[in-house]
Amino acid sequence: MASVPVSHLILFIASLVIAAGVVGTITTGVDRVSAAVDDAGLDATEQLRTDVTIISDPSSGVYNATEGNVTLLIKNTGTYRLAPDGSDLDVVFDGGYVRPSELSGTLVSADGANAWSRGDVLRLTISVNDIDGVNGGLVDGDHRVFITVNGDEELFQFRVGGN
Repeated sequence: MASVPVSHLILFIASLVIAAGVVGTITTGVDRVSAAVDDAGLDATEQLRTDVTIISDPSSGVYNATEGNVTLLIKNTGTYRLAPDGSDLDVVFDGGYVRPSELSGTLVSADGANAWSRGDVLRLTISVNDIDGVNGGLVDGDHRVFITVNGDEELFQFRVGGN
């Protein structure tokens, strides 16, 4: 008869060990999910606070054939502060990705600022002669610049040459 309480005690201890293992596993999983939700919340906040607007006039001659570059004025209309050199921007020119080495940006409206803040204007210069497939400048016709920053997308279209 003494063997029955011993076997019950062994089963009880085994069930406690298994329960502790399950609780530990679930706690770790919940912590990971919680961290992922926090990260997603920060990313969503960053996207909602980011907004830029291209304020260049397409008919004002944004393309300089002599220097082989396109210059755009971009205003930060959101509340999120961006890099003052435009390095946060992803640029696609006529369907081709523009490498960061082919871009240069300077703040026009804020001298010596450490960030591109709300209301500041960035002068972004795209060296089109360095873009793959563009040799000797842009051909006459329509061209498109697509800019993305933190999920905010802007499209700028302009024409080179004849009417």
